[in-house]
Formats: sequence, structure tokens, C-alpha cells
Amino acid sequence: MLNKNYSAFYIFQVGLKKTFSKVHYWVTTTAIAINILFFYYFLLVQNTTWDAFMQSNTRFYIFMQISLSILNAIFIGTAISMFFNVLEVKKATSKVSLLQTLGSLVFSAAATGCSVCSAFLLPMLGIAASLTALPFGGLEIKFFSLLLLIYAVYESSKITSGLCPLPKTTVISNKNGKLELNFSKETMPQFMPLLVLVLFVAFVYMLPKLPKTFRLQTQKNLISANQTGGKTAPETAAVMKEINPPEGYELNASFGDIGPQMLELGVIDEKKFKDTYDQAQQPLNAEQLEILTKGSDKKIKITPENSYFLLNFFWAFGLANESKILTEGDMVKDGGIEGAGNFASTGGWTLNKSGNAMDYYAKKAIVPLTADQEKLAKEVAENSFRPCCGNSTAFPDCNHGMALLGVYELMAAQGATQSEMYEAGKYISSYWFPTNAFDAALYFQKKDGKEFKDVDGKTFLSNDVFSAFGAQNVKKWLVDNGIQEEPPAQGGGCGV
Repeated sequence: MLNKNYSAFYIFQVGLKKTFSKVHYWVTTTAIAINILFFYYFLLVQNTTWDAFMQSNTRFYIFMQISLSILNAIFIGTAISMFFNVLEVKKATSKVSLLQTLGSLVFSAAATGCSVCSAFLLPMLGIAASLTALPFGGLEIKFFSLLLLIYAVYESSKITSGLCPLPKTTVISNKNGKLELNFSKETMPQFMPLLVLVLFVAFVYMLPKLPKTFRLQTQKNLISANQTGGKTAPETAAVMKEINPPEGYELNASFGDIGPQMLELGVIDEKKFKDTYDQAQQPLNAEQLEILTKGSDKKIKITPENSYFLLNFFWAFGLANESKILTEGDMVKDGGIEGAGNFASTGGWTLNKSGNAMDYYAKKAIVPLTADQEKLAKEVAENSFRPCCGNSTAFPDCNHGMALLGVYELMAAQGATQSEMYEAGKYISSYWFPTNAFDAALYFQKKDGKEFKDVDGKTFLSNDVFSAFGAQNVKKWLVDNGIQEEPPAQGGGCGV
């Protein structure tokens, strides 16, 4: 029970001072914190790369992720050191509450696990499949983990400071060699650490199910390289012109009436869709509005100006079009249809009428596919990777994957060949990921003497070149060979 003569802050301060008056606890805390930071980094690079993380996320999100990770690591080290100090005190004081001692350890362990909120761990914990399913992109878990750790340190400080009288009756006692549980008014405060832990765990598991009335903008909006207006070196400009041709790249497919069908289905809410582009200061032009509301028989052409429009347009189409890739593939492999709702490509699609993207998941054959056409789309998708993660388009867990899947399905349905689909994927992905496409184009130019237009689309989009890990290897080769030209800064996140 807390002695009212001392404030909580004073007890906290004295407890820390007594613990860290011993040099070995400084060493322990530092070593644990460093290892925890390495652990965070290990988890991060399981599904993405550091470059992709820095390029895709907003500055605020990056700052908060790094800051909260460092603070969590420090307090995990502190909490564990305090726990060891409690054990030392326990040797000299037999009346230390066993529940408080165990509580401090549980807090540290729980925060160590739950404060690492990359998509790599979330499914294993049964929480969600993507950080996009969380209102603040996982920052809220890191923040509350930090509070939990501070509370754990405070609980330990009550013991190590020597300022708080130990309870005369404990929850668990040993009388005559028998363990006894004591539930009484006097022992109830000893349940507080356990209650706080239970509330924390419940909060974490409830997060993906909370109403999505507010979401922090964690991802950068896509900006094509040719829209940045920055000055570039002549050779850099030439490569950028190849991968993002100003005149655009035309696909062997037309829009048809998929826009009006998506509006009718509700997977696109016209007002929300328009407002998104207005807020991004890229309002829809007359042609785009016609594609969306009336349809168009024109061939699809991706340009620097419409790449962002096409990303969201085909994201909705890929999400809603009936496909075995969505209903039988990797998206439902672990958590079934319900689990599929927690990926970035589903939980992140907020521009629909109902407010729940899963209401439209593989809902309708907007563009019917024959068995052969679906097989073709699946084969091309399985060999097309993206640098924001290590997954192929056949596992469309982010917006880029879902959008490109939609493009492939539309092209297959309209009779495009496999090589045409790969080539389209090469150019589309280069507009959506210009930084990585620049590196890959430079890689083939310097290593194999091939210009971008001459590189086979399947090779360009392969796991070895255009996945997160392939992109990292490409960058390493360029750096190792003294080729360090940089494209204009731009980003393409996994949000609308």
C-alpha cells in the first residue's frame, strides 16, 4: 500500500536511483535496450526494407515510430533491471509481494512482444494482419506499451525504494508447507498490476475492431517523379524519362464500364473518392470523371498526371472483382475471409459506401474471367513483385498489389497476351515506384548494357529485382560499383 507521505513520482525517482546506483544495472539496461532495437529492426525487415519504410511513410509517422521504439527499448531494459533488483531485495526481505514481483516481469514480457507492431508479428498474435488495420498505424500500441512499462517500473520502485510498507497479508502465502490463496479487502490492491495487464491486452485486441471514424495519415500519397519539378542531372533525367515517359504508356486494354459498375456496387463512394483527390490537390479532371461515372472505351494510358488516379481506381476494382486469387489464395490462407479484412489493401480501402471494405471483397464479377483467363492473370501476378514488401501480386496485401491485380485481370479478360501484361506491369510499377524503378533501370543499364525499354517485363518485376529484398540487392550492387545517382525524391505509400 502506498505511503501517503510520498508522491508516486518521488517513489519512482528513489526506486530508480537505488537500482541504478549499481553499475551492473546500467550495463544490463543498455545491453537489453540495444538488443531490443536490433530485434525491432529484424522484425521490420522481414516484410520490407529500411529504404521502403523511409520512402513510403510520412515524416511524423517515421519520427514517432523511431522515437517510441527507442523509448520502449530503454524502458524494457529498465523494467527488467528493476525486476532483477526486486529479486535482490526479496533475498533480504521475505515479505515482498510475489504477485508484484511476477507482475513486473509479465509487464516487461508483454510490452516487449506487443510493442513491436510490424505486420510480421501481428498475425502471429492473432491481432491483425497489417498495421493499416489500426487507427494510428500501430503507434497507439507502442505508446500504451510505454505507459505499461512505466507502470511496471513504478511497481518495482515501490519495493526497491523501501518507502512503501509491504502488505502484511499477501495473495499467496505459505503456511505449514501449504500454499494458500488469500482474497480479501486487504489483498485486493495487489491485483492492480494484473488488472492493468489484462486491460492492456484487451485494448490491443480490440483496436482493429474499433469504428474507423479517424485514421492517422501514416503513408505518403503517391507522387510521380515527373510531378516533383525538381532539377536533375542529365543522365538521371534521361533514365527518369524512360521509366516514367511524360507521354505515358498505353495498355492493351480499355476501361469499359468498370467505373459505373463500381459506383453502383458501392466499392467506390463518388464523393469520398473526389474529396480524396481534392484534398491531395490533384482534383479529378473531366476525363477521369467520365471514366469513373460513365465508363470509357479508350485504351488505358498511365501518365505522370493520372498514376495516382489509376492506383486508387484499380485498387477498388482489384478488391471488388470476383477472383479465386482473393477467395482461395494467400489472402485467406491463415485467417480466412475474416482475416483478409486486416490487410492494408482491405482495411486501408476507406473510399467505399458502407465503411467496411470487406462488404465488397471479391463481391461481383465486374469483369468475368474464364478459367484460362484467371489462370493467366494468376501466373503473371505470381511473378510480379513490388518493392514495398516481399510479396507477389498474387498476394495483394497492399494497395499496389491489389491495383496491379485488377489491371492484370482486366487485361486477361480483354485478350492481352502474357508478355503484354508483364510489360504493362513493368511500366505501371515504375510510375508507382519511380525510385526503385530508377535503381533497377540503372542496374540493367550498367550491368547488362540494356535500356529500360529492352528489359523483359517478367525479369524486371521478378523477386530478384523488384521485391523489397531484390530492390535492396539492386541498390547494394549500384553502391558497391560506385554508381550512386539519386532520382528526385518521391513516395508511394499504401494508403488512399
